[in-house]
Amino acid sequence: MNRDLMYSAEVRALVRDAYRDVPPTTAAVARKLYSEEELQLVPASAIDRSLGVANHLRYADIRPGETILDLGCGGGIDTILAARRAGPTGRVIALDFLPEMLDRTTRAAAEAGLSNIEPLEAEMEAIRCPDDSVDLVISNGVINLSARKARVLAECARVLRPGGRLCVSDLTVDQDDLPPEILTQPAAWAGCIAGALAEADFVHKLRKAGFTGVDVPHREPLSIDDCALYPLFSADVIALMRSLLPADRHHRVAVAIVVRAVVAPAQH
Repeated sequence: MNRDLMYSAEVRALVRDAYRDVPPTTAAVARKLYSEEELQLVPASAIDRSLGVANHLRYADIRPGETILDLGCGGGIDTILAARRAGPTGRVIALDFLPEMLDRTTRAAAEAGLSNIEPLEAEMEAIRCPDDSVDLVISNGVINLSARKARVLAECARVLRPGGRLCVSDLTVDQDDLPPEILTQPAAWAGCIAGALAEADFVHKLRKAGFTGVDVPHREPLSIDDCALYPLFSADVIALMRSLLPADRHHRVAVAIVVRAVVAPAQH
């Protein structure tokens, strides 16, 4: 079945509307993904708007002085953690296509006393950064929100320096794992489920974009109860999942993965 169930512009509008009005009630997501030590480094405002699907930063090997691009910075929790690890000689470019999200990240950075975060209003399909300008690209549950994932990954490869790294978290769903009654729900798109690729497809798209050394160091099933932690999933969609999915699938609606890769020097 074709996973691109909506046109790109429609997906973008849907995501814009869903994420613009996210209520500050997602601290439970942050507590599920991050350690108490990590959360102590982040202002409450960012914790309260956490919408990630895994903790990819544990696998990102961030080095002091690096330039990091965070695709879909959202409330800012990953941006701030990355900025602390990059240190005062490094910088994090916080990209989002919603000004409201950039404002939240900027305010959270100020609360954290960080001056090495640069907001960038742009779409991930058209990253407004020069070629070969970034050491590391990170994102957390964001690439699945694009109907043009191959384009996003090609843009990541373009902005990365030779030997630059990508470390992202996202959801994967095996082909035809979910019934169309769920996949066609707008809330399923906003929650990254409807737009999810199978893991093998994600890896294939990375390699096609010019990445090598693709590695999946982390996999964790996402249950219906996990989905219910995210306000992007409406009560109707949660109820649909419970009624349409067999009981033995309730603990595994999707799988959250962390993917690492390196951009091949031949790409440049």
